[in-house]
Formats: sequence, structure tokens, C-alpha cells
Amino acid sequence: MTVVETPPQRQPSQDELEALIEEARQRARRRRLAYFGGGLAVAVAVGVALVLVVLLRGGSGTAVPKGFVLVHARGPVQHFLVEDLGGSTKTLDLATGRARPTRVTQELWYDTRLGTSRTDYRQDGRLTASWSEQNCVGTGPKRFCIPPSPFDLRVRGLGWPPRRGFAVKAGEGTFRGHRVIWVEGLVKPGDRKPYPSGDQVAYDAVTHRPVALRMIARGGRFDGRVFNRQALTMLPDLPAKDVSFVVPKGGSGPNPPSLVTNVTGQHLEAARDALSTTPLWLGRSFRGHRLQSVVVGTDAVQWPTGKPLHPARFARFDYGSFAIKEFGRDRPFWQVEDPASGTMIFGGIPALARDGVLVTFNPTGAKFRIDRATALALTKALRPVPSG
Repeated sequence: MTVVETPPQRQPSQDELEALIEEARQRARRRRLAYFGGGLAVAVAVGVALVLVVLLRGGSGTAVPKGFVLVHARGPVQHFLVEDLGGSTKTLDLATGRARPTRVTQELWYDTRLGTSRTDYRQDGRLTASWSEQNCVGTGPKRFCIPPSPFDLRVRGLGWPPRRGFAVKAGEGTFRGHRVIWVEGLVKPGDRKPYPSGDQVAYDAVTHRPVALRMIARGGRFDGRVFNRQALTMLPDLPAKDVSFVVPKGGSGPNPPSLVTNVTGQHLEAARDALSTTPLWLGRSFRGHRLQSVVVGTDAVQWPTGKPLHPARFARFDYGSFAIKEFGRDRPFWQVEDPASGTMIFGGIPALARDGVLVTFNPTGAKFRIDRATALALTKALRPVPSG
């Protein structure tokens, strides 16, 4: 087991603080757009730092995965639950064809002394992915940390009460039956007068706890439009003794890992043996889209400090305007648990599990759109690859 001794942190200067606030604001915006705007698969595509990690409590005997090390929290560990209220991700019942909003949540832990955070991303309560991030830069006396959202509210001046010059009260309203006060961050463009950023947080008018986040378009034809609404639940801090993080050997670092794909074979014969179970396909064509290629390989993640971790074998059937990518016994790092049997998670890249195979549909052409009817038709057409 590895215990990390954390060097002392200094307080950044005013200029550095303003730069940190702006960086945190931009990072929070990108994260919310990636995860809650377009679904997790979109976030993977743009390279957000995702990796399978484990949070251990009370010293359980859970094995540390190969290529990872255990780091004890220095604590206390802050704890939030964030729930998407946008409804852009749907759960499709494959038997009835009916769709309903998927409950999409992020559960987050942050150790301020380590500067390490961990996020669990869930769809309908099923763990889709976990990832860790190192949120500090510099070493020794020059080390300082940028907390991840929503732990960064106070750093950005969006805490309660709002920091003068960095945020303002934007109005009052109600949220889930409670009276709230909305606080909005300000953009400070050099010597010009600060203006509203569109990033808002709601505080309970009585307890002054943060309960919601939202983004409002400022300027342009969508001025005033509300999007990316999230509910916040501030959970009790956890003592350091109850929490340990599992991180890659060498540390997760401030930079995200890269997705490493290794092609090991081609043609249909290779696909039959790739997944330790029979893969599924649509035959030689689907609605005029002919099978153009079959590729077999592995997907893994890699930090600059280490070698590829968590490899998962795949078979990919390319039909020109779209492709089917499948995983067998080893699931990819961005899909820890399968969607519920008989359902498809519909948003970003559609995914379902059937006969021990995780199936994803990936549009590759701008004109091919996987709407609900197409998703049902694709699913109905899936069948086992015939033996040689």
C-alpha cells in the first residue's frame, strides 16, 4: 500500500487566483457539456480523463487492479451527488419501443489535501464509469490545487455569500419546493466592466447549501435560454480513515489519458474468435448499407507516466455510414456495468447487452442518424455471426 505525503500548499496571489477561477469555470463548463449534454460516450470521444478506479471504505480486502496502486486519503474527503435534469439520455425498452428519461448521476469525492478526486458516473443506478483526477499543479511551496466542480464554488467566488467582483445575486425562485437564491459568476475581461457568465448556482434560502446548477445563454439568439440543469446534494464529509483511492502507477497526473487501440486482426474469421463468445452482426448488409470491413483489436487507456491499462478486446463491423463495435468478456473502461437486460441506453453512442456481448452503434457518416426507430430496427436485425 502506498501512502502519499502531501507537501504544504501556499495561497495563490490575486492574479493567480483570478486565473484559477477562470480555468475552473471553463473546466466546469466543459465537463457539464461533455457528460450531461452529450452523454458519456461523447465525453470519451473528446478525451476526458476516464479510468476504472476503486474507492475502498473501511479497509476492505478488495484487490487493487494490475497497474494501479492504493493511495490513502489525507482527508477529510468532501462528497457530492450531482443529478442531470436535462433528460437528453433515454432508456429504450426494446420489447415495447417506449423510451423514458435515464437517471444520470455523478457521485464525486474530493480530498483537498491530496488534491485527488474520484467520480462515479451512473445511468439508472448502474455504474457506467469511474475516473480519478489529480487537481494540483506545481511542487513544493509552489503547489496549489484547482478543485473540480462542484467543489470549486468558493474558489470561483460562487460560494455563499457570493464574492464581490466575482459573482452576484441573480434572483430568487423555487427548486423542488424550496425557496432558493440564484448566484451567477462574472467574467472579468481585462479592464472592461465584468459581465454575467451564465454559470449559476442555487442556494437554499434558509440553509444556504448549494442545491442546483444551471447554465444560461448570454447574448446571441439564444440569450436567456436555460440548459444543463443539475441538482446538487451535499453529502457529509468522510473521515480519511474510511477512504482510499486506487490510481494508476505513477499517478493520474493533471493531463487525461489517451485511448490506445491495438488492431490484432481483420476479416470475419478473426471476429468469430475475438470475444470468447459469438459476436453479433447485421449480416452482409442492412437497409442498403453493405458490410465494408471487420476489425478486431483491444482498447486500453494510457497515461504519459505508464503503459496501457485495462485492455478490452473488441470486434468492429463497419457498414459505411455506421459501425457496430462489440466487447465480450472484458468490458471497456467506459462501461463498467451493462445496461439493464432488454433495454438500450440511447444518447451519445447507443449501447445494449445481449448474449454476453456489449453492443454499441457508432454513426460514422454525417447523414446517418440513429433515432429511436432506427435503433429498434438495428437491434431487431442483430444475429450471431455464423460459424465458418
